Parts: sequence; C-alpha cells; structure tokens
Amino acid sequence: MKEFLKGLNREQAEAVLYFDSPLLILAGAGSGKTRVITYKIAYMIEELKYKPERILAVTFTNKAAREMKERVEGLVGSSAPVIVSTFHSFCVRLLRAHSVRVGYQPNFLILDSDDKKRLLREIIRDMDLDSELYNPSAIASVISNIKNGLYSADSMTIYYDRIREIFEAYNKRLKENNAFDFDDLLIYGRELLRDPELQKRYSDFFQYVLIDEYQDTNRVQYEIARALTKEKGNICVVGDEDQCIYTWRGANIDNILSFEKDFPDAKIIKLEKNYRCTKVILDAANAVIENNKLRKGKKLYTDNPAGEPIRLYAAESDIEEANFVSKTVKQFLKKGVKPSEIAVFYRTNSQSRVIEDALRKEGISYQIVGGLKFYERKEIKDIIAYLRVALFEKDTISLLRILNVPKRGLGSAVEKKLKEILEKESSNIGALKILSSELKMEKQKRAVEDLVGTIEEIREKLHQLKPYDLIRFIVVSTGYEEYLRKENPEDWESRLENTKELGNTVQEFSEREKLEGEELYLEFLSTITLSSDQDEIEEEEKVTLMTVHASKGLEFPVVFITGLEEGLFPHIKSLDTKEGIEEERRLFYVAITRAKRLLALSYAKRRRTFGSYRDTRKSRFLEEIPPYLIKEVKKRESQPAVTKEISVKSVQKEKRPSLVFHKKFGKGVVRRIEGAGENAKVTAFFANYGEKTIVMKFLKVLG
Repeated sequence: MKEFLKGLNREQAEAVLYFDSPLLILAGAGSGKTRVITYKIAYMIEELKYKPERILAVTFTNKAAREMKERVEGLVGSSAPVIVSTFHSFCVRLLRAHSVRVGYQPNFLILDSDDKKRLLREIIRDMDLDSELYNPSAIASVISNIKNGLYSADSMTIYYDRIREIFEAYNKRLKENNAFDFDDLLIYGRELLRDPELQKRYSDFFQYVLIDEYQDTNRVQYEIARALTKEKGNICVVGDEDQCIYTWRGANIDNILSFEKDFPDAKIIKLEKNYRCTKVILDAANAVIENNKLRKGKKLYTDNPAGEPIRLYAAESDIEEANFVSKTVKQFLKKGVKPSEIAVFYRTNSQSRVIEDALRKEGISYQIVGGLKFYERKEIKDIIAYLRVALFEKDTISLLRILNVPKRGLGSAVEKKLKEILEKESSNIGALKILSSELKMEKQKRAVEDLVGTIEEIREKLHQLKPYDLIRFIVVSTGYEEYLRKENPEDWESRLENTKELGNTVQEFSEREKLEGEELYLEFLSTITLSSDQDEIEEEEKVTLMTVHASKGLEFPVVFITGLEEGLFPHIKSLDTKEGIEEERRLFYVAITRAKRLLALSYAKRRRTFGSYRDTRKSRFLEEIPPYLIKEVKKRESQPAVTKEISVKSVQKEKRPSLVFHKKFGKGVVRRIEGAGENAKVTAFFANYGEKTIVMKFLKVLG
C-alpha cells in the first residue's frame, strides 16, 4: 500500500483510499486530479481486487478517456478492461444491449451532423416550407437545443411557427430509419435506466463509478449518474465549481454544489495544493475567485517559488495592445523561451485579428486552437470575395463563391451554366447578364439581375464610403447578416462581429497607409493574400492563440490575457445578472491558472468598434487582483534608422541578405530582385508589414 501512495500528497492519498461513502473531490486547478483518479482505479484493482470490467470511469472527451485508460494500464502493468468512456459512448453500450426496450433494433444507426441536415432538408421539402426561412442547419441546431432541455419546441414558435411539426416529423423519421442522433443517445440511455429492472441490474453490476469534470454535467448526464449509484452510493465525482464555464450550453453548476443534498453522507476532500503555478499567479487567482458566491470555497497554495510579478499593460488602443504582445513575445523568444511555451488568450474570436497582424509583422509563427485564422474564416472570405468581384472583372473564383451566398435559389445547374458562359465571356458582369437572359425561371432571372446590381453598387461605393462603411454596406446590401442568422444560429453573432472587425481592419489600413479608393483596396487585398500564404508554412514551434474557453485543461509557461475591458471581459451579455458575472469571473480564473511561470494582462483604453475608436473602461476583474502582485509595463520610444542609397548591383553582389529602408515600411531584408536598374522590383521582408515588392528607386540601404 505504501508503494501505491508514493508521490501523492496527504489529500490525494486520502482521496485514493476513501470508499466508505459517496465522495466529492474538489480538485483545484493544477492539483493533480487525473493522477488521483487513475491511482484510485489502480488501487481498486490491485489492492481491493475489484474486477476491472466492473469499474466505470466517465469523462467528457474520447481523448481524455484514452489517456486515462493508458495511465491506469501503466500503473497496474497490464491491459485492464476498465470501462473508461464518455457519457455518449456509455449510452451506446446500453442501447446496443437494450434498444428494443425503447422501440429500436440493436443495429441502429447514429446520425452525424450531415445526415441530420440531409434528413431535415427532406422533411422541410416534403412540408413545402421555404428552405431559406427553415434552413436545415438552423433547424438542426434548434432541435439539438430542445433535446438538451435549453428550451421547448413550443417556445421556439416565436422564431419558427412550424417548429413543433418539424420536430415531431424529424423524430418520426428517425424511428422509421432505426436511427439516433447524438442527443438521442443520452436521452434514450437515461430512459433505459428509468426501467427499475435495468437500473438495478447496472447499479448492482458496477462496483464503483467515477465521473471526471463533474461541474460540466448537464441534467440528463446527472440523472444517468444518479441511476447507477443512488442506492449504493458507490460514486466518486471529481470537479471544480470554480471552473464551471459552460452553463450556456447546458452544464449545471448545481450538480456539484448540491452533491451533499443528493448524497447526505457524502465525504468531501479538497485538493488545494497546486503544482502548476508560481505563488504570485496563484495568489492572484485566489483573490479573484473569492469574489464569487456560488462556490464551495477553497484556497489553493503551492510550494513553487514566488515567481515574477504579473505584468499589466494599459495600451492606448487595441493596436498598441497587440504590438505589446508581439514585441514581448519576441523578447521571450530571444531569451530562449520556445514558441510552444507561449499562449495568447482572448475572450472572443474576433479579437485575434489584430494580434495575428502584430505577430506577423514581427515574423512570429502562430497557431490558432479552436478556430481559424482571421482571414481564413468563411464569413471573412465571403465578404472579401464580394470586394474582389467588384475590383477584378475576371475573378471567376470569387464570383462562383458568392453566386449563391447568401442563397438565391441558384443551384448546381445554374453554376454549371455560368461556368460554361465564363469559358467564352471574360467579363464577370457580362457573363452574369448572359446567364440571366438564358434562364427560364423568373425567380432565378431576378436573382442574377439583383446580384449584378449589387456588384455594380459596390463598385460605386468604393469611392464614396469610408472603408468600414463599405464593408458594412456589403454585409447589409447582400443580406449577409440574415444569412448568418439562418446558417449559423449557434454563433452568428460572433461571425457578424468578425465582419465588423474586417471593416475595422480596412479602416486601420487606410489610415496607416494614407490610401483611398481602388488603390487602397488593391493594396489591402495584396497584403492579406501574401500574409495568408506565409501563415500556411508549417513549423514545429508556434505561439498558441485561443479563446479562454478553448484553454480549459491546458497549461503554458507564459500566458497573455488580452482585452480586459468592461463589456469584453466580462462580456457585455453577462453584465445584467450576478450569475453571468460569476461565470465570467470563473472564466478569468481559468485563464489565470493556465499560466505556470509568467502571466501578462492587458487592456486597451480605446478599441475600434463600428469603424471608429471608442473609449473603454478596464475590467472590474483587474481591480480584484492585489496591487502588490502587479508590475505595470512602461511604454518605450523607438529609434529612427540611418539610411543610404542602394543600387541593384550592390544588392546582387551581397553575399548575405541586404538591409533596405522604405519611408513607409521602414527597414527590411531583401529576399529577391527582378529586373535591373532603378525600375527593378525588389521583394523584401519588413518587420512591421511582412513581404513587400517595391520598385528599386524608392529604396535605400541601411548604413
């Protein structure tokens, strides 16, 4: 037994050895909860002689389940048939054995998201409903939320007056096809365990049940856990109410807060020793989370060194904030910190754009976890495609992209006809006009004519509107906002924010480059196209960018938390309720405790929204961190460069990369030269702008 407890602290060892009653392990961030779970399972097998197949361990991802099983097998030294799975996988096991009890055959199908949308498309067509109003993707999301209990079918009639009929028809078709969707697995699994005979059989069979991330369980998952353990109390749940950040998608914090009510004789063990963070970082996290009321109450401590103070940067603007991040990251890299050891967090995906731009200017490679790079997101590509069609008469790639986006009833047959016309007609507008004349359906004719009118309007507005207003005009005139609402009901607001951020981007570019009209947009499109190409280069080591939600369960030696402003973090949607603010505070707590050695916080006094800068207020959460833990970062002045004239011959004779200077882009490293004389084209990499190709006569060489 002593060998088994080797390497465990007192509370961890107590949690591993306790079996006298239901057990709640409150595991603080970085407290070694996975070690406790795996050691507890191994102890049951090796010391208590439990049969491995009669132990059930449930977690939330297949990856976590695989890792947990591997660690158990590493401890017991053999292949242990412990059932380690997600809730969904466990319910599939139940249904394979007993599906006839809920009216299904054992060889049932499980629909993926595409199957689900295809089935809904058929139902909507059979009901003779408008597929644009009743978009299959939107309805699929609504049905999922109804099944998860977030709202009822009747309540959704405000938005879709036929939703109950569609919902019932969909479930009927599932039954006819002997199929379950992903949500049904939990619902029918719970239904099986409501059968007294089955409930007793399985609660008797499992000698012990462990549930990880208990704070993230929803109502259905909670009921499954209760059915398996309520009589014997042979349950251990592990979680941290301070890290419950998913109530918006069904997680119920009451499941962990009320554990003792469900199991009156429950034992609670707190894992409060943190092995991850420095004392400074941990003190900050404790100080912040203590402001929440919905919690059990625990205070993390560590034997780690105090570490460096938390850095705080008050930027004048979001651009300056991004530059602070990129330049500080560059300093760390020069000191030997690996790119993979650095992470940058933000509250919403749209914030990544300015940070990406700043990192690219410094030549720093990055990867985005849980999202796409800004210019690779569909909504950004769609709006840019409209801009390109307005600018480039022969850009057929962009034309085909926007032909039916938003949907205009122009399907594959129309697209095929347009492609045939484009083989002969070099002008996009000309091809569209020919297409309109050849279409027989009046609705399709009007749709093509409207598209032509929209493109021509965008062309006119290129010279009339400010950049932000032009992007907004494209979004409004094409009906793109309504399209997002229908196609992406779960995250349409976030996607719409991204289109606004695109407007901010072009506005900034215009102000910085002192350009306007077609010249502005041509230069902007060239710049982002080149940047996208560079971003696709695969490297082993990259800085990680992600939302705070995506960071849960991860850790990094160096962490930046950006955008700490009221209305952003905490998010504006949370400001109306105490519960909303508390969840945002838990989110901030999660962000802080991802950092192992160094934490940098930042906010912008002014942030660009709706095309212009607006004043902001720093986040209330910053006030909750004791001042003695923080060191404010001061701004630095940059030094001007000294330059001299350059010639083609001098560059070509250099055996090492030449340094050049441009009055707008600053200093850069020459990559290649095309042509000769003062009209030669020089491609150089500029630290703040990426690669640029510039005529030789506008360049000087650095002295």
